[in-house]
Amino acid sequence: MVAVGTGVRGHRDFRLFWLGGAATLLGSHASALVLPVLVLLLGGSPVTAGVLGTAVGLAEVLISPAAGVCADRVPRRPMMVVSALVAACAAGAIALVVLTGRVSLPVLFAAAVVEGAATACYAAAASGAIRAILPPDDPAGALGALQAREKAAKLAGPGVGGGLYQLAPWAPFLVHAACHAVAALCARALGSDLRPARVETTRPAFARDFADGVRFLWAEPFLRFMTVWAAGVNLVLGALYFHVILVARLHGASAATIGLMLTAAGVAGLCGALFAPTLLRRFPPIRLVLVVSWSMALVAFAFTASPPPAVMGVLLAAVSALTPALSIAFQSKAITRTPDGMQGRVGTALRTLGEGTGAVAPLAAGALVAALAPALVAVVLGLGLTAIALHTTAVLPSLTAAPDPDRVPEQAGE
Repeated sequence: MVAVGTGVRGHRDFRLFWLGGAATLLGSHASALVLPVLVLLLGGSPVTAGVLGTAVGLAEVLISPAAGVCADRVPRRPMMVVSALVAACAAGAIALVVLTGRVSLPVLFAAAVVEGAATACYAAAASGAIRAILPPDDPAGALGALQAREKAAKLAGPGVGGGLYQLAPWAPFLVHAACHAVAALCARALGSDLRPARVETTRPAFARDFADGVRFLWAEPFLRFMTVWAAGVNLVLGALYFHVILVARLHGASAATIGLMLTAAGVAGLCGALFAPTLLRRFPPIRLVLVVSWSMALVAFAFTASPPPAVMGVLLAAVSALTPALSIAFQSKAITRTPDGMQGRVGTALRTLGEGTGAVAPLAAGALVAALAPALVAVVLGLGLTAIALHTTAVLPSLTAAPDPDRVPEQAGE
């Protein structure tokens, strides 16, 4: 049985924070499914649909550094409210033009890019605020609840979006706008002091301010390890997932079968997030990192045998169930080791550097599948994960041997 700490249940601000983020994530995953369909309905090609997705992703990546700096300069609660309202207006604009029959590709592109950029600003402010929001008596349980929120939204969002689209093409975007409005209301109701702790008497330039966050991240050994580990795993594991989809399709698996495989992985990830706090209480984080690192390498090599889709689904589910505990352990370390006045910048840098490699994972997998036999692709990806596991085994014990600082300094370099 999964127990949620009383701090999570009884902490009003954390419940509001959780609900607002859940609404945003659910709306985003719901509309992400139907946005390419709408492009095709307007006469666009699959390439155009892909360009739209890339444009939205680039908007989020490009705005994130500036958003992270803002999250460490301005009060975070108003930033969350304004960002959510802008995103709601953009999603509502899509719903309106679809409803009235005035939708066009330029309007769709503009509104989707604005919504993505505003969502990135909301995420940066939320990243900066999370340290003040976490219940002090059960931070691991709270981070587990946030992980479960993300997994559940990713699992339920496509189904919600598809069902709403069947009712009316504009419905998913109207619901997406409503979800952003809920996030704005939840942020407005937060009572915690979310103002960043900044001690500078003068404001450095935006670029220098963000560079300070990156330098702090890279100078702190454990945070540097986290970034390198996440970047490598997101690249190789993302390519492995895409490779599995391609191989399953080449072996005659139907779209429904592939969907069931990915659904099984999603359900396993949700269960892993719910049980992650229990795992972290029973096992040292260093052991979990090592076990998961080597397990992912073994799973990749298992695909050299070209297993049937059912076995592929089980293997992907095993990896998906283990990774949430690592995310919670890493996030907890990042929060405790980062000064409050740098939470937004460091959190944004971690996401950009650590998760950005996942954007090129499908391209890498496609190139490997086109050039090599499926078994050799699995070997290459397995060797990549083995290299990550060897690096983890070599450096992680020394990084975790030193105790965490009792106090996080309020200014880098103190």
